[in-house]
Amino acid sequence: MTLAGTLAAAETAAPVEPLDMVARMLKDHLGAASVSFITDFTGGSVVRLGAAGSVETDAPARLITLRGTLYDDVSRTQRPSVEDRGEGAPVRVVAPVTNRGDAIGLPNCSCPRRRTRR
Repeated sequence: MTLAGTLAAAETAAPVEPLDMVARMLKDHLGAASVSFITDFTGGSVVRLGAAGSVETDAPARLITLRGTLYDDVSRTQRPSVEDRGEGAPVRVVAPVTNRGDAIGLPNCSCPRRRTRR
């Protein structure tokens, strides 16, 4: 499914389904091992929402203090972060998502390292 198709389907889906739909699309297109969404509900802390089976959702959501974290930096600057953890480790990508200029969340993806040509 294309990004446009995924977003169109998410618009008509039940309220709890769009995150899973977008997470599955990101996993398929990026080869991500895991995808979760970080959402700012309080202004001073964020909540990790499970998506596409990548995060256990049986436990209640845990608040993560925002100040001084990578999530704070990405949310404040509205610039994505790509964290290369070294050979053999997945690359962590955290990107801002906005709706009409308002920050609404941060997808947090763990993607395979891109192979370089020799």
